Amino acid sequence: MGERNFANRTLYHGDNLAFLRGMNSETMHLIATDPPFNKNRDFHATPDSLAAGARFRDRWRWDEDVHEEWTDGIIDDWPAVWEVITAARAAYGDDMGAFLCWLGVRLMEMHRVLRADGSLYLHCDPTASHYIKAILDAIFGWKNFRNEIVWQRRHDKHNLATKSMGRIVDSILWYAKSPLHKYNIQYLPYSPEYIKEMYKHTDDRGRYRLLPCTNETGGNKTYNFRGVKRAWRFKPERMQRMFEDDLLVQARPGSPFQYKKYLKDAEGIKLDSLWIDIPGARGNERTGYPTQKPLALYRRIIEASSNEGDFVLDPFCGCATTPVAAEQLKRKWVGMDIWDGAKDIVLSRLAEEGMLTEDKQPLQFWTKRVHVETTPPERSDDNEVAAPSFRLPVQRPHEPWQRISHRQMTHALSAAQASGEGVICAGCGRLLEREFMQLDHIQPKAEGGANHILNRILLCGPCNRRKRNYLTLAGLRRENKKKAVGWMQDEGRALLAQDSARAKAEWVRDHFDTPECQQLIRGQN
Repeated sequence: MGERNFANRTLYHGDNLAFLRGMNSETMHLIATDPPFNKNRDFHATPDSLAAGARFRDRWRWDEDVHEEWTDGIIDDWPAVWEVITAARAAYGDDMGAFLCWLGVRLMEMHRVLRADGSLYLHCDPTASHYIKAILDAIFGWKNFRNEIVWQRRHDKHNLATKSMGRIVDSILWYAKSPLHKYNIQYLPYSPEYIKEMYKHTDDRGRYRLLPCTNETGGNKTYNFRGVKRAWRFKPERMQRMFEDDLLVQARPGSPFQYKKYLKDAEGIKLDSLWIDIPGARGNERTGYPTQKPLALYRRIIEASSNEGDFVLDPFCGCATTPVAAEQLKRKWVGMDIWDGAKDIVLSRLAEEGMLTEDKQPLQFWTKRVHVETTPPERSDDNEVAAPSFRLPVQRPHEPWQRISHRQMTHALSAAQASGEGVICAGCGRLLEREFMQLDHIQPKAEGGANHILNRILLCGPCNRRKRNYLTLAGLRRENKKKAVGWMQDEGRALLAQDSARAKAEWVRDHFDTPECQQLIRGQN
């Protein structure tokens, strides 16, 4: 597991992407968060409330909110995520694609910082939940999907919808990092109706029900006693102790024994994925924050997938529901939020819960307990990027020339592979217009190929599709020469294109800061 490079009770103020990227890998036991849902509107806190002034924009535009660095990284390291984003843009529009890009790069980092036994609980509503689930399948793997929890957030009878049914539920998507994830089984109390129906008997020890039991340990023998077709099996010595404790009843000789199961010893009903017993935040718990969730909801999540002393992270902590719930349950926590008032509301809510009142000068005491940071932590784990689709750790680029975008690499390599009015494909030797060329790796990512320009080449569409993520460039040319494929046109020209591309990439590396190089990568040559 990773070595933590942050303190307990740390609140990071600013864009959470920088803070997530600064955290060491595999350091968190649980992430429970409630990000924006792409509802295409702005949210504002209630005036004169504890969260007065809080607001955030929940609308996204492809040409305004998507960074080239995000799309390049997704295409290179998470191709399945890019396919989901492309499908969402086609089905819903660019706005949904922009939202998924923004959220996706953050979910990739959340996946990286989770320990092998960790879990992610992500709160969403029907606006984008189906697209978010597809993104999470691509990042965590569909086999690590545990549940879609349906939370009924409203319990009143007012339904103002006139052209559809009332929308009163949210979804909480639960994904595990691996099969090693933690889960503490939780139980709900029986309803009065269930108790009345099932626990009909009473004695001086309390209410109980009768269940058939047997000391037989094998065979296929079953009993049919009042609709119960099987018996609880106990070892003979256990049966003897139960008999001595007056816990066994026999209706008549020869009939199976029944044992008394007392209500006080019953654990309750195992928690399932439909949560209808937790209303929205109300009363004194309300802070006025526009999307506040109840403490009981996040207490349940934290209790289910972490233990005391574990670290809980909320990258969108808003009005501090997750930090407060974690503190109540003796967990350690880290919160992140871009809202300027996040610090004050975290401290105020912790103080109201009696967690920051140990001395008579709470402001001084708070500064000792809650660490408010505005700069990302510095990683000490080689700054690796998790790329599970390739099962390889990938180094983040350090040098400026390593961080140039796909578009800038294409400008440089187009100039290198140019011939006459076209560009030579390094896979088959065809001379085609630049618009038909696609950027690819020389050494595939599956074999540890880097993302920078020294490992890049321009290929035509058919070569790019044939190469995919596992063929080297030399392997692609061998494939193109096969009679069954027959795509190779001029191998000598293809090799020349590769040599020219490599020479130009080395020139970019060595002359990156010169005006000539900057003009080249901007396409101004």
